[in-house]
Amino acid sequence: MVKVKLPPPQRNVNPQIQILPANTKLRRIFDPTRFNATAIGFRSYGPVSRFDHHSSNEPSEDSRRRIIYAGFSLSCCITEYFGDGEIINVENIKLAIIYLSRELKLLDLRGRAAMAAGTVTAISAITQREITQAWGRYFYEHLELYDRVDGLIFSGAHNGEDVIALYERAEETINSSKVKVINLGSETLKSTILRIADEHGFEVET
Repeated sequence: MVKVKLPPPQRNVNPQIQILPANTKLRRIFDPTRFNATAIGFRSYGPVSRFDHHSSNEPSEDSRRRIIYAGFSLSCCITEYFGDGEIINVENIKLAIIYLSRELKLLDLRGRAAMAAGTVTAISAITQREITQAWGRYFYEHLELYDRVDGLIFSGAHNGEDVIALYERAEETINSSKVKVINLGSETLKSTILRIADEHGFEVET
């Protein structure tokens, strides 16, 4: 079993940077009826999710640090959002499609790039949030090692597709990006969602 250690890294780092060009299309699923979620709203409450970089170890409002998660594909978003329960319920759920207004600079944590960053690939799959969130803070705070990255790119724990975590440093870019919002229950998405469910062994509530 791979052991994922807390930061700091125990070896020299050689961070690998992934540039997302302007006009890159990102997708994000959200429920506007919960926690005041919006299409492009960065979450100030945390840490809760995998690489949340909020200052406190205990979840609370953080006026200075905010984060948002997204993916490139609908299948990535669906498996990340519904993966733990393996049941897709589209009621109230929205899909945001974001067309980046400017390029973003991300620290790559996929495959061997995770080791180059000072950790291991398993950081994107383990359930110990105290470890993953500590690394999220470390990547964010140590500019001398990782430069001023806008966020992280890593392999999703459910199906291995690329997931994006963006720090509030990317907020201006996201706020100025073109955004399209669609109901996840839209008839135009029905066949795609059924296909994704079949590919991943999920159920779809009707």
